[in-house]
Amino acid sequence: MKIVIGIAAAGFLGAIARYGIGAIPLGEGAEPFPWATLFINMSGSFLLGWLTGALTRGKVSPAIAEVAGTGFLGAYTTFSAFNGQLWQLLEQDAYGLAAVYVLLSGVGGWWLASIGLSKGRGVQRG
Repeated sequence: MKIVIGIAAAGFLGAIARYGIGAIPLGEGAEPFPWATLFINMSGSFLLGWLTGALTRGKVSPAIAEVAGTGFLGAYTTFSAFNGQLWQLLEQDAYGLAAVYVLLSGVGGWWLASIGLSKGRGVQRG
């Protein structure tokens, strides 16, 4: 039960961190490129990689890794989880599955987002 509470608390902090970074103003006339999201995704990927490496060296307990990885980084970015799982497939020499995972995640995610956008735009505004 302690781990569940830890994951919930860390998830709260990860969500707040993501919101805070995303709310940093880039200035007027800033490019429309999603710099904040890119930073969040890249830093989350780095942190999950570091956490996984520290866990395998025994420098971090499994409970701390679960709270930090699932809780904080899970709420901070799901991109880090994607990269962690991709790395596991590559370490297992499952290159075909890794390619399918990348393709389904990228193209499938874009496709479902475009469907959701289309459906959302069809909602009547009152």
